[in-house]
Amino acid sequence: MRYGIGLALSGGGVRGAVHLGVLKVLTQNGIYPDIISGTSAGSIAGALFAAGVDIEDFLEELKNIKPWKLLDPAFTPAYILVLLFYYWTSKPMVMWSFPDGLFKGEKIEQYLDGVLGGKKFDDLKIPLFVVSVNINTGETVIFCSKKNVPKEKIFNTVFITDARVAEAVRASISLPGIFVPKHIKGHKLVDGGIKDNIPVDILHHQGAKKVLAVDLGVTTGRAKADSMVEILMASVDIMGDELSYYIKKNYPGYYLYPDLQGVGYKDFRRIPDFVKYGEDVTRKALPDIKRFLQIS
Repeated sequence: MRYGIGLALSGGGVRGAVHLGVLKVLTQNGIYPDIISGTSAGSIAGALFAAGVDIEDFLEELKNIKPWKLLDPAFTPAYILVLLFYYWTSKPMVMWSFPDGLFKGEKIEQYLDGVLGGKKFDDLKIPLFVVSVNINTGETVIFCSKKNVPKEKIFNTVFITDARVAEAVRASISLPGIFVPKHIKGHKLVDGGIKDNIPVDILHHQGAKKVLAVDLGVTTGRAKADSMVEILMASVDIMGDELSYYIKKNYPGYYLYPDLQGVGYKDFRRIPDFVKYGEDVTRKALPDIKRFLQIS
């Protein structure tokens, strides 16, 4: 199967809202991706678009949601009491048992499942690929429709076709140490950005004739990491940026670089600004994008 335009959306934490602005301007100008791949934050934007969710309505609803209400701590009060018991009784550290992450991620998954209408990949209007990684084996785990599984095997890559889109996205955004890994079909899944933060390779394997990619890697003005959570998130960002350099060398396409500077990992209230920034960057790049796509 050959597709005309493939769109790859990178990870980038809260900066991922930029993708929504990019998609908005592309479609306003008659540029509709035939196939989408997304990693981490990019998988959220890709899922919303592929499922036909009205982006304006989604953003309006998001304004009324307090971000912390979507977070479910993995450390319960009872668990903290157990840790205190071990501490005061001088039990050795090797006997302590810690959760796999700070947050369970179940509330985010439930929220997304509601927004996406419980859809599976075969239900989507546009073929979508969501990237995650099995932390135990190092395999890349890609979620997609059954009809999009390649006939030829891809090295160290597993395809899952019968998951709900929301649980696939939940797996893809599982930042190590932040979210508890998502368990699906025996795979212990974490953020896809640790291996493939800008998943253009998938689009090439699917035969996309032209590949557009939105890379949210921070090149300048990186925000300071002032807490454990921010250090963990920044570490994944840096790792993803380094790996993306080599991916882009091997897979040609038109790469859009919305270089948001000084954005913190907790700047959820600035999401409307990030969407607007994505619109502005895309409008500025439209002549080059159309030239690349050979659109007059």
